[in-house]
Amino acid sequence: MLEDKSLTMCQDVTPNTSEAKEMMYAITWNEDGTKMIQVGIEPKRLLNEIKQNNISNVVAGMPVYKDMEIVVADVDTQVIEGATDSSKTGKKLEDIGISSDSSDRVSSDSTAAKHIKVDGKPCRYVMRQDDKYIVIVTVEDSFYLQGGIIAILIVGTYLVLASCCITYMFSKVIKERLEKEKLIYTSNTDELTRCFNRRAYENDIKELRLSDEWVYISVDLNGLKRANDSYGHAAGDELICAAAHCMRDSFHKYGKVYRIGGDEFAVIITENTDQFHDVLRSFDFNVANWHGEFVDSMTVSYGWVFSTERNWDSVYEISKVADARMYESKERYYNESDSDKR
Repeated sequence: MLEDKSLTMCQDVTPNTSEAKEMMYAITWNEDGTKMIQVGIEPKRLLNEIKQNNISNVVAGMPVYKDMEIVVADVDTQVIEGATDSSKTGKKLEDIGISSDSSDRVSSDSTAAKHIKVDGKPCRYVMRQDDKYIVIVTVEDSFYLQGGIIAILIVGTYLVLASCCITYMFSKVIKERLEKEKLIYTSNTDELTRCFNRRAYENDIKELRLSDEWVYISVDLNGLKRANDSYGHAAGDELICAAAHCMRDSFHKYGKVYRIGGDEFAVIITENTDQFHDVLRSFDFNVANWHGEFVDSMTVSYGWVFSTERNWDSVYEISKVADARMYESKERYYNESDSDKR
């Protein structure tokens, strides 16, 4: 007979039955060490549950025996984040009778069974702790006396492993989500100005409805080529970024700013269109009071169109009218300033 009676075997098998139902079987010694006991648990796949990205969902689906409960709490706050009895989720450990004293906690390399009362019922519990979670398995004394501690140890060990997997999977999910958001942001953002780019513009105008009220603004810098020729491309980039900053500062609460070409921008105002003219004055003020490192001042030309001005055939038609009005504004600027039209 084997001398080491602390060994436990746990394996998933499909029994040769008419149901062919897969089970998790654990074989371990009884408390007296006189015989081995086989315990069967219907497995609940952690990786399938983790797709819901919620500890409460994972723990709520864990298999447990009658009179047994599983609780997972945050190490720092002691708040229960998941339990097989969902009514306990959100409570603190002390609310269900488990001491929050750090001296009562057990590290991940040891196990301890202690007496408590849960909902007024005498129980024993097994507690494990890692860096993130405290994992607790409780069982009523009546069940414990029938040898149920074996099942507690099996499920407790399983849940300790599960809590480690939860921590790993959560960090992986968060990392993947951040990487996805970064990719989406990069693919829709103009690198120089941090405005939305042409790709985002094309996608967003497809979602605009002619029955709604919104404003389309076509914006173009004046004298960009002259700045590039006179002071270099650093000056041109400074002007483009300055115009973008003034637009974002004035319009970001009301809509989106897109860079759709070299010095060509489009702004689509969808919120509080009744305040549009006040917002436009704020934009004019920002532009007029800007001063740069390479270029002292900046001017822009723009034209705008309300979607409710008349019955339009398409958003494209609105953009063309806004462009035409912008070029009219640019023509007036060059005529009045007697500047080179570049």
